[in-house]
Amino acid sequence: MSLKLLYPAIETASHAMTAVYDPVFERYCQKFGISSQSLYLLLAIPAFEPKPVSVENLNIRSPYTAAEHYHALLQELTHANMVALETEGQYRITQHGLEVLKETLTAVYNELGEIKSLPLIDQMDLASRLKILTDACLTAPDPPGTWCIRHARRLDPGSRVPMMVRIDQFLSELQAFRDDAHLAAWQGIESNGHAWDILTHLWSKKEAEPDRIFQDLVKRGNTREQTQHAVELLIRRGWITRDNRTLRITPFGTEIRQTAETTTDQYFLAPFRKISAVEMAQTITLIEELHRGISTYNAGV
Repeated sequence: MSLKLLYPAIETASHAMTAVYDPVFERYCQKFGISSQSLYLLLAIPAFEPKPVSVENLNIRSPYTAAEHYHALLQELTHANMVALETEGQYRITQHGLEVLKETLTAVYNELGEIKSLPLIDQMDLASRLKILTDACLTAPDPPGTWCIRHARRLDPGSRVPMMVRIDQFLSELQAFRDDAHLAAWQGIESNGHAWDILTHLWSKKEAEPDRIFQDLVKRGNTREQTQHAVELLIRRGWITRDNRTLRITPFGTEIRQTAETTTDQYFLAPFRKISAVEMAQTITLIEELHRGISTYNAGV
């Protein structure tokens, strides 16, 4: 079994997990009167302790998101008394914010604990295997570095939670290391995160109109003017072309984006090359079985 099947398996299993707890998050968003994006941001803030959180350090992992958007989310949490401004641009979670987190996460953990997508012994086996993978990532050299996964590890709920919560944590850490790998792969090529996001969109879709791209990437919070600026930048670089209203990726743009993807894979997979092919195949098979089991669970809910 190819090692390249590892991340697609992780990604699909993680998406299935998200489908389980998104309805829980939605209930608590309604209860506490905040948006889902603000709640997800609140969940991430403890990863920066003991330091405060800022727009600048949030943008390290997601340079695709407009700084103004993060500022608006932090303002929403401030108005809800879940974070407080400590110094200019620096925020800390409040006692009320911690209580909201505890209540929300308890409900999420209970929901995940109800999933019987794998027999318990297989859940334990998978959690152990994933822990080996994440520990290997934490010792990765630079590049790609370990900023994202180190911050993700700080959110580890410990061992006194349902096994599915442990699995979800380790899957999240592996996704964080994939972000480390991808950031290292493309930031030496392009400095504009929104432009890179648009290039990736066109690499996947081949062509699209600007309005479609804006709508597909609207969760990043970039304005139409910022999107237009990024499009013009990509056109000047020769990475995309414009024919009337249609934007298309060029062969050069495709080569640039594919090179970054290949480098991402190299960085991401490097820590696992000392693990035997048999062990990795068994791990990937367990992740795929987990995904199928959660999908069946979601279909029955």
